[in-house]
Amino acid sequence: MKKLFLLLSFVAVSLTSCSNDDDSSSSVAVNEANLMKKWYYVSYEVAGQTIPYDNLACAKDYTEFKANGVLEEYTVYSCDPIDADTDAGTWSLSGNTISGTIFGETVTGTVSSLTATTLQITDTFDFDEDGTDDTVKVNYSTN
Repeated sequence: MKKLFLLLSFVAVSLTSCSNDDDSSSSVAVNEANLMKKWYYVSYEVAGQTIPYDNLACAKDYTEFKANGVLEEYTVYSCDPIDADTDAGTWSLSGNTISGTIFGETVTGTVSSLTATTLQITDTFDFDEDGTDDTVKVNYSTN
């Protein structure tokens, strides 16, 4: 179930781009070197609330953008012993738009913030499964 949630989270996060009141002048310049690393899930921001991501004490789930367009999704299911899966896909970058294919499905998204140690993607999807789309900021960290 956690694996399905991660897939849906990755797909949903990557489906849409964020928009700003300013024109394209406020878009994030994505440094590909800053993007290509392990990004550990930290939290979601929805309707003014920050919801911590439910990582296990033994290891953290992450997404990794690698060289040559390789994308990996690492999911931990339990700690004793560590039960985890790594699923591979592909990714590409054009400006601040990321396209990725994982589990046979291609998705596209826009990076809303990127530093050497933090990544944030803002998206709109039905986070709470109530039938209404929510604006969601997904926060990642390198540690």
